[in-house]
Amino acid sequence: MRATTVFTAASLITVAGFLSLSMLHVSSSAMASTSDAEEEEDYNGILVNEPGADITFAYCAGCHSERIVAQQGLTRDGWEELIEWMVEEQGMGEIEDPDYSEIVDYLAAHYGEDRPNFPN
Repeated sequence: MRATTVFTAASLITVAGFLSLSMLHVSSSAMASTSDAEEEEDYNGILVNEPGADITFAYCAGCHSERIVAQQGLTRDGWEELIEWMVEEQGMGEIEDPDYSEIVDYLAAHYGEDRPNFPN
């Protein structure tokens, strides 16, 4: 009977060790999921990570790649005309302020005629 008791104690130690390792794995997986979620939340594709990138990515990448945005080199008026064309000719929904202003400000600042952020 003593051998069974020793065996049971050893089994308990083994099970406790296994559970500890399992909890460590679950804990590190949960931490990885949190940082994955944070990365997804901050993901703007190749758009320059400046104020306005999140909202621009959200509106633009819903219909096409953000690369199409990044390849353009337009003035503020050019961006406004392009958005108007997408609404009138392509069936895109109107973008209301403050989103509209934030998007156009972002695009004019980072994807203007000088094309400072043209993707490689």
